[in-house]
Amino acid sequence: MFRRSPRYRPWKRKTKPRPWWLYGLLILSLPIGLELLTRAIVGATGGAAQWFGGESAWAKQVQAYQLGFADPSGQTYENLPHQGNLRALRNPLMSYQLQPNQKSPFWTINPQGFRDPDPVPLQKPEGEMRIFVLGGGMAFGQLSSSDQATFTHQLETQLNDRVNAQRSKPNQFQPAVLPYRADQVEQVLTRPPRIQERKYRVVNAAVPGYASGNDLSMLMQQVANYNPDLIIILNSYEDLLLPSSQAGVDIPGLDALLEGDRNSVGTTVKETVQDWFNQLYLVQGAQRFVRRSSSETTASAVPLNLLSASDSIDASLPNDASELDQRVTRYQNHLLQIVRWATASKKQLLIGLQPEISTRQQSILTLEEKAILAELGDSYAKRVQTAYPKLVAAAQQVTKGTANASVLDLHKLYSETPGQVFLSPTSLTDEANALLAERFFKAIEQKLAIEPRPFGS
Repeated sequence: MFRRSPRYRPWKRKTKPRPWWLYGLLILSLPIGLELLTRAIVGATGGAAQWFGGESAWAKQVQAYQLGFADPSGQTYENLPHQGNLRALRNPLMSYQLQPNQKSPFWTINPQGFRDPDPVPLQKPEGEMRIFVLGGGMAFGQLSSSDQATFTHQLETQLNDRVNAQRSKPNQFQPAVLPYRADQVEQVLTRPPRIQERKYRVVNAAVPGYASGNDLSMLMQQVANYNPDLIIILNSYEDLLLPSSQAGVDIPGLDALLEGDRNSVGTTVKETVQDWFNQLYLVQGAQRFVRRSSSETTASAVPLNLLSASDSIDASLPNDASELDQRVTRYQNHLLQIVRWATASKKQLLIGLQPEISTRQQSILTLEEKAILAELGDSYAKRVQTAYPKLVAAAQQVTKGTANASVLDLHKLYSETPGQVFLSPTSLTDEANALLAERFFKAIEQKLAIEPRPFGS
C-alpha cells in the first residue's frame, strides 16, 4: 500500500524570547534620553537659572532661621541632618548657644550671642532699665522679616515712646500727685498710668528650640551677669513636646554621631542618591511646575527648630496622661527655680505662655493656616488643648504669693485675629508680632506703673 505523503509545511525559524534585561534597558533609556534632551535645550536657551530659577525667597528665609550646629571651637557637625544658616555652638551647660557676631538679611546676632544689632555691655549705663527676653523660637522671632519686626524690638520702641509721650504731653497721663477734689481724682485716674521715665533696653536672649530647662541655664549662666531689671519668659510649647526623660533640649542626633552609630554607609548612600535625583533637570522642572501651580505659600507645618526626639510634632506630643503630667511637672520645677531667683534678686519676672495655631477660629483661618493644621493631623488640636490648661495652672502655682512674678496666658491671643497670624505652628507674621508686643507692653505697664501720691503728701 502506498502511504500518503505528508502535506508540505513551510519551514519556520524558531524565535527565542527577548531577554528581560533588554526591556529594562529600553525603559531606562527613555528618561535618560529625555534628561539629555532637556539639558541640551536648557543649555542652548539660557541655562538652568533662567529655566528653573534659583531658590525661592521663602526657602531662603527658612534656611536662614534653621539652626546649623557646630562644636565649641566652631567646627561644623557635617553629618547632622537639616543644617541651616543660624549657627549654634555646643555648650555643656546650655546644650547649645548662638554663635556671636553673625548676620543675615533677616537677623543680627551681637558679640554676646543675643539677637540685637548692638552689643550689650556688662556694666549697665546709668538710667537704663534692662528687660531680657528668654524662650524659644517664638520669643526669638523665628521667620520674622527683620530684627525690627520682632516683638522684642517693637516692645522696646513702645516703652521708649511712652516715656517721650509722658514728657511731651504730661496731662494725658496720671499725675505724680492726685488733685484735692474727689471728682478730679476720679477723672485723672481714668488716664493711662505713668511708667518710670528711664531709657528702656529690651534684649532678645531667646534661642530657637529652647525649653524651660535651657532658659533656666541661660538665665543663671549668662543673662544674670547683665543685671536685668525685668525678665520675660515666653515658652511652654517646647516643654510640651520634649520627653520627660530630658531636662532640656539638646542638639538632635549628636550623641549618635559622636558614638559613630548613625548607619553611616546606608545614610550616606541615601543622601547621595537623593542629591543626585534633585539635580536632574526633569525633577527641577517638575518641582517648579508644582510650585507655580500651588502658588507656593509662606507657611509650613515643618517643626522648624523644635528639637524634640522626632521630626513629627504629632509624634512628639505626650502619648498618655502620665507622660503629660511628668512634662508639666518638669516645666513647673524649672519655673519655680526662676521665680526663686527673681525673688531673691529683687527682679521682676513675667511668665508668658505662648500662643500656637490650634486656637484659631475656623472662620478666620487663611488657606496657609488651614494647610498647616491639616498637616498637623486631626488629633493635634485636641491633645494641645488638653495640655495647655495644665501648663497654665503650673505657672500660676509657682507665682502664687510672690509680688515679683506674674503669669500672662497668651495661648488664645490670636483666636479671633483676622488675617494670617502663623507661618508655622508657633512662628508668627510680622503683624502678629506687633500684637504680641502690645500685650507685653500692657502687662509691663501695670508692673512699672507709678502710683500717684495723695494730695498734700
